[in-house]
Amino acid sequence: MVKQNNLSVIILAAGKGTRMKSSYPKALHQILGKPMLYYILGSAYLLEPKNVFVVVGYKKDLVKAYLEKDFPRAIAVDQDRQLGTAHAVAAVSGHRKKLAGQVLVLSSDCPLIDGKTLANLAQKQDKTQSSATILSTEFPDPAGYGRIVKDRDGNLLKVVEEADAAPDQKLIKQVNTSIYCFHRDRLFDGLKDIGSSNTQNEYYLTDIVEQLAAAGKKVSTLHLADYAQVLGVNDRIQLAEAEKSMQKKINEKLMVQGVTIRDPQNTYIQDTVIVGQDTIIHPGCLISGKTAIGPDCRIGPFSQIADSTIGDRTAVNASVVLGASIGKENTIGPYSYIRPYTHTGIGVKIGGFCEVKKSTIDHKSKVPHLSYVGDTHIGKGVNVGASCVTVNYDGFSKHKTIIEDGVFIGSDTMLVAPVRIGKDALVAAGSVITEDVPDGCLAIARGVQKNIQQGALRYREKKRKDQS
Repeated sequence: MVKQNNLSVIILAAGKGTRMKSSYPKALHQILGKPMLYYILGSAYLLEPKNVFVVVGYKKDLVKAYLEKDFPRAIAVDQDRQLGTAHAVAAVSGHRKKLAGQVLVLSSDCPLIDGKTLANLAQKQDKTQSSATILSTEFPDPAGYGRIVKDRDGNLLKVVEEADAAPDQKLIKQVNTSIYCFHRDRLFDGLKDIGSSNTQNEYYLTDIVEQLAAAGKKVSTLHLADYAQVLGVNDRIQLAEAEKSMQKKINEKLMVQGVTIRDPQNTYIQDTVIVGQDTIIHPGCLISGKTAIGPDCRIGPFSQIADSTIGDRTAVNASVVLGASIGKENTIGPYSYIRPYTHTGIGVKIGGFCEVKKSTIDHKSKVPHLSYVGDTHIGKGVNVGASCVTVNYDGFSKHKTIIEDGVFIGSDTMLVAPVRIGKDALVAAGSVITEDVPDGCLAIARGVQKNIQQGALRYREKKRKDQS
C-alpha cells in the first residue's frame, strides 16, 4: 500500500442506526465478532494517514472505550446532535490545522470497503488536484442511495439524495457511496455555507459538491466496479449480508493460500487468524483473535478457537480452545475445554470431555477422558486415567499439583493440591491423594471395602416389600 503522506481521515460514527432496533451505537454492531468500525478503521490505517478522526455521538462513551482499547491512535470528536453528514464533518473543524491537505471522509457503516480502493481514491484526488473526488458505483437497484447527476459532457453537477430526487433522477444508476476525498480548505470553507432546506432538514455533505461544481472548481469521480465493497449496513438483514460477504472474502483468501475449508458458508474465521498450508477446517468452526494454526492440522467440526496457537499436525475435534498454546502432533477432544494459560508439548493427547485450566502438559503425556486438570504441571510420558481431578481450590485460594515424568494415575483419582507425585510413581485407581508421593512409589488411598454376604439379595427383597 502506498503511504499517503498528505492525507487525513474522518470517519463518521455518530449515528444511532434507528433501523437496527438496538441500544448500541450502529458502528459497534459486529461482523464476525468485530465491530463494523474495526473494519473501516483497518482499511483506513492501511493508507498510513497523518491522522484519523472518528466523529462520535450516540452512546459515544461506548465508541470511545472501543477506540481506546483497539485503536488508541484514533482521535474521537464529539457530535452531540446528529444533524447530517456535513454537520458531522464540521465537528472536526476545531482540528483543522492538524489535518493534512487532503481529507478522506468515510462512513462507519460501510465495513466491506477495501484499503486499495481508498488508496486509489486518494491518489486520484491528489493526481487530478480536484477540490473533491467522489467514489461512485452502480447498483442493480439504486434505491436509497444519492444519485450522481452529470451534464451532457459528463461533468458532475451535483449529488441528489433519494428523498429529494425527482422521478427521472431516480432512474440514474450511478450512485454516491458516501466516500469522498476533499481538499481540506475547500471542504471546511464550504461547510460554512451549507443549509438544511431539504426533506430531512439535515446538513448534507453532498451540498458542498454542488457548490464546488457551480463555482467552477474541479470535482471528480472514481468509479468502483465492485459495488459489493460499498454496500451499506442500515438494519440487521443488511448486517447479516455484510457478514456473509466478509466471511466469503476471508475464507477465500485462506483457501487461495492452501487451506482446505470444507464448508465455507458455515465456517467463521476472523481476519486476524493465520492458518498454515494443508490444514483442513471442518464445518461449524469459529476461529478468532490472535490465533495461529500450523500446517497440516485438522480443526473441527464445531470447534471454537480464540487467541491460541495450534502446533503443526494437531487435531482439534469439537472442542473449545481459548488463550492456549497447543504443541505439535496433539489430539484434542472431542468436547474438551482448554482454558487460558494452558501449554502442551509434542504428542500430547487430551481426550473427550476434559477440562484443562492454566496447566502445562509435557511431551507424550495423556489425559484421555472425563478429567479436570487445573493449575497443574504434568511431566513427560504421564498417563492420567479417566475421571481424575486435580483438586486445585480449597474454597479460598488455588494450589498447584505437580506430576513428574513417567507417572501413571489410575482412574477416578483425586489429587488434592498442593501435592507432588514423584517420578515414575503409580497411583491406584479410586485414590484420594492428600500427601506427596515419592519417586517410584505405589500410592493407594481408599476406604476399607466390606463385602456383606447375601447383602444384595436382602437389599432387593426389602425394596420390593417397601414398594408393595
